[in-house]
Amino acid sequence: MFIFYTVNPEPVSFPKAYILKVFRDKDNESQCIKTVCFPIRNPTLKQKTENEAYECGRLFVKELMDKEFNRESLGR
Repeated sequence: MFIFYTVNPEPVSFPKAYILKVFRDKDNESQCIKTVCFPIRNPTLKQKTENEAYECGRLFVKELMDKEFNRESLGR
């Protein structure tokens, strides 16, 4: 199993938010398992919102990978 995430501005030009999508790739098929919207609260600090979205993605993927590792180590 492969777990990954993407962070994209929405809309691409003059973004109002960053969209986090987390995917699980199993048997050569990707499935979106979580979508989170991070609205830009301060237009002069867009990078801060983007960083929050990336951090959330990293933490969520780590959590899923840890759960999967524990499940596999228990032989389930």
